[in-house]
Amino acid sequence: MAGRKTGKQPGAAKPKKPRAPRTRKPRTAAEEIRRTEPERAPLPDPTGLAHTLSPVDLPEPAVPLPHGLRWTSVAIAVATLVLGLLNAHTLRSWSYQLPPNDYSARVVRVAEAWYDLADEAGLNRPVEAMHGWWQAAKDARFGAPVAPPDMAAADPPPVRVAKR
Repeated sequence: MAGRKTGKQPGAAKPKKPRAPRTRKPRTAAEEIRRTEPERAPLPDPTGLAHTLSPVDLPEPAVPLPHGLRWTSVAIAVATLVLGLLNAHTLRSWSYQLPPNDYSARVVRVAEAWYDLADEAGLNRPVEAMHGWWQAAKDARFGAPVAPPDMAAADPPPVRVAKR
């Protein structure tokens, strides 16, 4: 037995405690919990959790990560730019829903100017194309909207009552 180690190894599992046989079934879940002592899982490192890897304790990356706030700020700025360029119709639609006053009139003028500028640059074409596809799919699924029948044609002619 030349390669065999003797003595306690750090982090080795402790032997299980023998359980006393149960004499009767527990009546409630609380009684079951009181009777059963959970066994501790052995740690891979005898010093505790300092050097263990868990799903939340990851090792340091080889290359330092960029600053989180900087990355988030860049992502928000890019999303704002893309939405500002490609969503001019939504900005204009939102401005129409504002309560009428001097401030909202200025907002509507700016939103319409931005919409016209984006339209000249061709940035509204993707939205218009997708809207057309959506309307075609909606019409194919539900059918084209039917105009309500003319109510005047559906009414019977008035009955004249002779006066005596």
